[in-house]
Amino acid sequence: MLHNITGIDHVLVGVEKLEDARATYEKLGFTPTPRGSHIGWGTANYCIMFDEDYIELLGIVDPSLETNGLDVALKERGEGLLGVALASDDPEAAHQSLTEDGLEPSEMLTLKRKLELPDGDVLPEFTLIRLTSSAGLTAKNLFICHHLTPELVRQPDWISHPNGAKYINSVVVVVENPGNLAPYYQRLCGSINVTLTDNTLTVRFGRGSLIFVNDRDIDLLFPGLTIADEMPALPHLIAMTIAVDDLDQTAELLTKNGIAPQKIANGTLRVNPAKACGLLLEFTAG
Repeated sequence: MLHNITGIDHVLVGVEKLEDARATYEKLGFTPTPRGSHIGWGTANYCIMFDEDYIELLGIVDPSLETNGLDVALKERGEGLLGVALASDDPEAAHQSLTEDGLEPSEMLTLKRKLELPDGDVLPEFTLIRLTSSAGLTAKNLFICHHLTPELVRQPDWISHPNGAKYINSVVVVVENPGNLAPYYQRLCGSINVTLTDNTLTVRFGRGSLIFVNDRDIDLLFPGLTIADEMPALPHLIAMTIAVDDLDQTAELLTKNGIAPQKIANGTLRVNPAKACGLLLEFTAG
């Protein structure tokens, strides 16, 4: 891919009650990390780590402090997917390349957060570059994240999950016109990684994908899906698919834990958003 982008780094899920969300994802068969918190802010998280990417469960623990808009997002949209972070192997080179190509990246931001380990807190550090709204998402929804202390956030015990989860396969975003976004993503990651079919835009980032679809064609991606509530204002990050080792074993674990997944004709397992903190969660063979 272009601009030193290497894949998906992580996906953010906004939750109303952080400890309840941790318990929900444990029930879904994931292994959360110890709790982290954002220094000077009222937000905290639990992460679900894979070899190369991860899921971040993000909640408010002190509403009197800055929440970076999470309070507004939860009030207006409810729980669910908040955004996608892309990975880079060289953020300085990525920023320079994006700027030279006229893709209007934000300034580079270096941030730290506190991770609460049994032997004492540590301070993982990372660099962020926010991307332009031309990507079909706001600057808070799509950005580049480079970890300066990866050894602190990815430990062997944290990447083994009872449900067999291996990596983020895809994230689905509902937009008004997916085809209009194709030129931007061709410039961002190369035409070979961008496919437009039946007005559905698929953008490959390593082994994961961002899939853009309009609200009229959502049933092409999710046959039989019934959306009970009115669709939030677009863009709307609606679904995430996780690749697993063995779908039968995943189904067995979910059923054992009182979550009856819906088995789709292609073998995919679908979990109701009410049982996954507001997002449509699917498991697929990896």
